[in-house]
Amino acid sequence: MNPSPHNEVRPQSAVLVATLVVLNMIWWMIMIAAIGLGATHLSLCPVESNIPIYLIALGVTNLLALSLTYTQTTWGEGMVFTLCSTCTAILHLISFGLFLAGSTWVYPVYPPDYTPGAPRYCHRTTYQFAFAVTTLVWAAATLIFICGCCFALLTCSMCAISGNRLLPGRYSFYGATRDSHEPAGGDV
Repeated sequence: MNPSPHNEVRPQSAVLVATLVVLNMIWWMIMIAAIGLGATHLSLCPVESNIPIYLIALGVTNLLALSLTYTQTTWGEGMVFTLCSTCTAILHLISFGLFLAGSTWVYPVYPPDYTPGAPRYCHRTTYQFAFAVTTLVWAAATLIFICGCCFALLTCSMCAISGNRLLPGRYSFYGATRDSHEPAGGDV
């Protein structure tokens, strides 16, 4: 019984799998901490009351997206896979919107006053956690964007350097062993 090409599992290195597991565990812990800090200090940031709410919403959307990603990879294809993919995409869009909104809430009040009762007061741990998470995510997004641009530039350069050798011509086909301009046998 041959497995279909859709269900084949590619072998992955142990280092890659271990790295992904550790990064997922760290992100789970950070998001659980975000929910906890936001919930316990909900009214302790009068300079910007949305910062604790931002932490709660960010934690919930990221944990739901991670859970749906795990569910999506468990179910191969079908309705559950499609539903999980759609919900995950929507949650990622919501998370992106939260990061934009969180940036407008966290960065303008930097540095707040950490003395209780002051007009620009915000709980120290809550604010610093929100600042660190927001900055970390923007740094990671910038790094991913730069790496993606470098990859795209490298790919375009390789295509330009190789000329037309990457694309089959009118008289060639993939797997050809000779460089002739005569039609190969069987070509129409």
